[in-house]
Amino acid sequence: MDLGPIAQLVERPAHNRLVPGSNPGGPTILKMPLLIKDAVDKLENLVPLELQEDWDNSGYQIKLAGAPLTGIVTSLDISEECAGLAANKGFNLILLHHPFFFHPRRSIDLDSKDGEIFNLLVKNRICVYSMHTNFDSSAYSMSRFMAGKLDAKEIFPLVPHKRKLYKLSVFIPKGYVKTVRDALFAYGNPKIGNYENCSFETKGKGSFKALEGSEPFIGGFSGTTFTDESKLELLIEERNIKKAVAEMKKVHPYEEAAYDLYPLRDFGGSALEGMGAVGNFETGVTLAQLSDKIQALFSPVFINYCGNLNKKIKKIAVVSGSGFSFLDSAVKSRCDVLISSELTHSRAIEAGKKGICLIELSHFDTEKHFTGIVNELLSKEFDIPAIKNNFEFNPFFKYKGGEL
Repeated sequence: MDLGPIAQLVERPAHNRLVPGSNPGGPTILKMPLLIKDAVDKLENLVPLELQEDWDNSGYQIKLAGAPLTGIVTSLDISEECAGLAANKGFNLILLHHPFFFHPRRSIDLDSKDGEIFNLLVKNRICVYSMHTNFDSSAYSMSRFMAGKLDAKEIFPLVPHKRKLYKLSVFIPKGYVKTVRDALFAYGNPKIGNYENCSFETKGKGSFKALEGSEPFIGGFSGTTFTDESKLELLIEERNIKKAVAEMKKVHPYEEAAYDLYPLRDFGGSALEGMGAVGNFETGVTLAQLSDKIQALFSPVFINYCGNLNKKIKKIAVVSGSGFSFLDSAVKSRCDVLISSELTHSRAIEAGKKGICLIELSHFDTEKHFTGIVNELLSKEFDIPAIKNNFEFNPFFKYKGGEL
């Protein structure tokens, strides 16, 4: 397969060594290169994989976690142009929105289009990572971006993400509570409303009897030891439990730290994480004026609408990608309009009956902002080259007649 000059296979420079840093007047500082897994770990802290829907396949598509990161290409979809761009630049990480693989595959046909792309990626040792519905539910989503561009205020998720929470209780000897608490705050510290670093401490007496082979921190082997202890309690998100407990054990003075984990019946909500975005206009606009603003800001291939063009719009819901399943949520949130794509004929009729307007754009036009948002995020978090795949295009075109 001839992919042209864009997709030439390149010899990548070796980055598996320490890099001298600048330290005028002092000894040379050796700086370790940033590994792909380190960059992905940081991204997953910002855009957690746990936010993805059950049917999704966000995360590594082609994994090369231990390689030094040479550069990043961001793209809405995988394509031969995208893979070729990364290969030609010598970049070894592609960040996608739509996963390369949605479903398990029994085989890969290297003569197929996807097979040729896969072969190019593997030959050039390029890692592929997808941020799909977890990105849609993150604080950086295209829904929030579009609502912000439309000058909506007080933006919050249309369907807030529910975080599974646990309560951790750990027993700590006198004088070590602050050390353990600080370690747990770094990893097990979900916000409760507008508050963080929330914990509760109760004091009491602990007891234990050291057996042969133990190395007790307090007391000896002559009998049961009683000591002043505190029980520290705080909340932890499910995704942080392993790390929080591991860090707690590192700083806990006891050889065997005593702790309990209790799953909570209720789930914690989030003011930033969740599907879609809801916002308010300080001054209402008509549906026609809002449509004009969308055309001016986003230049979509088309704008379809349902409702009265003269209707006053004060509260909007925006859902990037396919949004037909979010109509009821928009109605429940008392929105005047839902802006999304793939809204379907039956949902349009239903919207008219429920008194909510619809503005429908193409799927691409609601998600084409992904690369720009991610590149801005990368520029703030990493000192590494990152470029957008500018070969992307809307697969649908507006037919104007007589174009054959």
